Amino acid sequence: MAESNKNQTAAERARLKEALGAQLTDHVCASPNCPSPGERIIQKELYPVVTLAPRRRTVFYHKACGPKLS
Repeated sequence: MAESNKNQTAAERARLKEALGAQLTDHVCASPNCPSPGERIIQKELYPVVTLAPRRRTVFYHKACGPKLS
């Protein structure tokens, strides 16, 4: 039984993280200017925003479509 070194386990974790980031979520973009409205967002592009008024609710955007913070 061969032991794996820390570089091999790091590469394995990176592959797993990349695979998880490429999965589709159940959320669609809430931006009215989205180039692909109605399509599901992949995990690595998901940008959740919590709105405080009128009630605490989370809406989801693509990272490129989300509100800018500057």
